[in-house]
Amino acid sequence: MSEYQSKWEQFARLNQTIDSLAREQKGWGRWFQMPYLTFLIPFDDPHVVEQLVEWQQVFESRLHYDPLPPEHLHLTLHQVGFLRLRPWFWLPNLWRRAALPKLVQRVRPVIEDFEPFEIRVGPLNAFPNVLIAEVQDDNRCLHVLRARIRRALPLRARPSARWMYIPHVTLGYWGTQDISPLVDAIQPYRQVEPLTVRVRRVTFTIYSRQHLSLSRDVLRAANEEVIAEFALK
Repeated sequence: MSEYQSKWEQFARLNQTIDSLAREQKGWGRWFQMPYLTFLIPFDDPHVVEQLVEWQQVFESRLHYDPLPPEHLHLTLHQVGFLRLRPWFWLPNLWRRAALPKLVQRVRPVIEDFEPFEIRVGPLNAFPNVLIAEVQDDNRCLHVLRARIRRALPLRARPSARWMYIPHVTLGYWGTQDISPLVDAIQPYRQVEPLTVRVRRVTFTIYSRQHLSLSRDVLRAANEEVIAEFALK
């Protein structure tokens, strides 16, 4: 059984979705909501972006928050940690902005020596908190590139992930609602033909989200700052 099929069956067995954005607001969590430092694969093909947006529109009424804007749709390769906003606040996975150029220098030769490759985006699937498009990495190029980036970075830029890495494109957040109607709505899109995407570049970004108010447009108000861009070989 594929990882994606397993995730789909797990989702279908749940009773309710999980509002992960609201959970981040509780207790001490809100004090640790700092901008993410992430290596991403952006989508440049207008046809691919158009299809991703079309899928978002189909499910927009079922999403508790407005879908991610087209310019923020991406595939995450590796999350380094978080941007350190307060000089007195230190944790191993926090980074000062002044330290980011050194990270860029370490990974640039690795990425720019990597041959462009193809992945396939689709069909649709779901995690307990989000609607996703699967990413098929048939030749394992994506996994190899991710591994090389991680090896090029210092140890503290390789934080342990809470979940196994499963490539996907996040399309929107469910909030909290019953699962059964979502399973019925997604099921026809489990069979759609994947879109072929040629991966030619990677970006290193700071992604920040305003959590002071969990309004419906919280994701649309998010900001993405590109620190560096890398062209594959």
